[in-house]
Amino acid sequence: MRVVDSTLALVGAFFLGQADAKATWYPCPIMTVARGVAASDDNPLVECADIQVPLCHPGVCTSTLQITVFVKRIPPQKLPPIGSKQQALWMLQGGPGESSVNMEGLMASSYVNAGKSVAVYTMDHRGTGRSAPLSCAEDNIPYSPNTTLKCLTNIKTKYGAVAPAAFSVTSAASDLAYIITNEQSTNDVFVYGLSYGTYLVERLMHLAPEGVKGYILDSVQSEQFYITKDAPYYSNWDRDVGGTVDTFLSYCDNDKFCASKVGPKSKTYIQGLYARLDKKSATASSKCADVIRSMLPEYATNPSWLVNNFLYTMLRDYNKRNLIPAYLYRLNRCNAADQAVVANMVMILTNSTENLLMTTLDGFPKSLFNVSGTGNVSKVSTLTGEGRSNVVYKAIVLSEIWELPSPSAAQMTKWFESAMMGAMNPLEQRENVLDNCIYLGGKDTPCKNYAVAYDSGFTYARDAYWNKTAAIPAGASVLMFTGYLDPATPPKYAKDEYATMAGTTKKLIEFPYAPHVIVGQSPTDGGVDCGGAILASFLAAKGDVTLVKDACVANVLKMNFTTVLDSKFAAALFGTDVDVYGPGAAGPNPALEAPASGPTTAPGGANPSGPQSTASPIMTLPRLALGLLAIAASSSV
Repeated sequence: MRVVDSTLALVGAFFLGQADAKATWYPCPIMTVARGVAASDDNPLVECADIQVPLCHPGVCTSTLQITVFVKRIPPQKLPPIGSKQQALWMLQGGPGESSVNMEGLMASSYVNAGKSVAVYTMDHRGTGRSAPLSCAEDNIPYSPNTTLKCLTNIKTKYGAVAPAAFSVTSAASDLAYIITNEQSTNDVFVYGLSYGTYLVERLMHLAPEGVKGYILDSVQSEQFYITKDAPYYSNWDRDVGGTVDTFLSYCDNDKFCASKVGPKSKTYIQGLYARLDKKSATASSKCADVIRSMLPEYATNPSWLVNNFLYTMLRDYNKRNLIPAYLYRLNRCNAADQAVVANMVMILTNSTENLLMTTLDGFPKSLFNVSGTGNVSKVSTLTGEGRSNVVYKAIVLSEIWELPSPSAAQMTKWFESAMMGAMNPLEQRENVLDNCIYLGGKDTPCKNYAVAYDSGFTYARDAYWNKTAAIPAGASVLMFTGYLDPATPPKYAKDEYATMAGTTKKLIEFPYAPHVIVGQSPTDGGVDCGGAILASFLAAKGDVTLVKDACVANVLKMNFTTVLDSKFAAALFGTDVDVYGPGAAGPNPALEAPASGPTTAPGGANPSGPQSTASPIMTLPRLALGLLAIAASSSV
């Protein structure tokens, strides 16, 4: 406790003692544009700044170097009532390793929901986007460990041996505290984070900068890493996904239409279907497995793994998840038209060109924003790609959010198969484990299986804030959101964070039908986004959780298995957005073929056959699916 208190005092004194010149704000388009693309008239101007911060904040590491952090804001159009302070809302992206590009639409909607009276901010997490980006050949394909080793050495040559700690969670939270202290000392500040962004906000709560009135945690990454019960490690991802899949399937089994297609025991239906896919025989369904085998030979033994992983990409997307039963139904029947659907799945995964960068702000007229001038796109430092950093992702996850020693390949395969809609495809794990070993400097159980000359690695020591739930800072409050259909940050972790957080000014709101990320993905029958409305209510109440209006939760739309919500995706997968189940009688019920305990196939030892990849697991996902799985604020880690 003494260490924590002294560190906090040191950091607080540093923030208060700095009186750096105010940031220089310049006009910029609200929606980040790609390199070489001009900002269009329907991409309104807001304000941006490149704020200089120390590479090493006090108590984190030691260096005299400085870096710049990219910040974007929508200025308020209305003055606060007399006697009230101007409110500022920060909106922080998930990841880790993601830039702020996917927060921009969410910023605009939150700005409108707050009556254009709140200044809305976001920032590129240090090491991503336009904030001293770290990049190590994000497309290292075919995978070469030497490419990663050389790149990490170059980063440490540039920033020194302190580089891993300099790009840590605490360093990024210290940037935010530094800016709040120097730029917003006269404001009432609220800080919203989604997914990993909640972990960043929780770290900010430990630092407790003055002026922050409220913290909003949307889809909570909790802070307690237990030994005796479930802990929120990314390495355990698919173990936790299984619970969300069970909830989703229970909704299907209790829906008359869905149950008529793949129920009334949909879990057993899927288990039997996967068993049939992986068994080479003359049955009709094997023809669908053969489509996968012919297009992707690496799945010859376990074609179900590709389907399993594909369904995860649908489950985590609000607008795609209700198409899962239709896909299972088509896969089971497997007539000629259904085989084409399977081929479409492979094409979607292998040919995705989805880009997070948007050049227009649909639905928000330019008149909403009042920044004058010409957007200086070169000044904005347009992004090459989408601003992701696998280095930041790996450094943070392996330092703080990964169980060590790592779970075995057999255990992770069992979790993946048991989940039935899993994220950690076993065919992708060999290269991922090797890459992890490079970052860990060879200090993990599987690392001895690889003939690699490890160096010192690229992780940092866990600090005094790790494995400790932040207390609510004096004068502040905390609002939490969790969704029962969240496969990334399940409700049990939000409940644990709430239960272990010291303080009474807190409120946890549970959404039975919401996915990962509530704000922007909790529509009601009245057309209002419930999460967004509650956030606006929290701001209007000046952080008083007892005054938050949350009645809309009861009106959030339930699972609807008959209405196509994503016509473009449905057309790409099924060839139509109307009759997605297609003509023809249903196939034989695969539930009769389900194994007693589900599939348990594990990859063969330390060197299983499989594709070469270094796909950074936003949830350790296969390279095929990365385009579909970029973390986004309003569906889209």
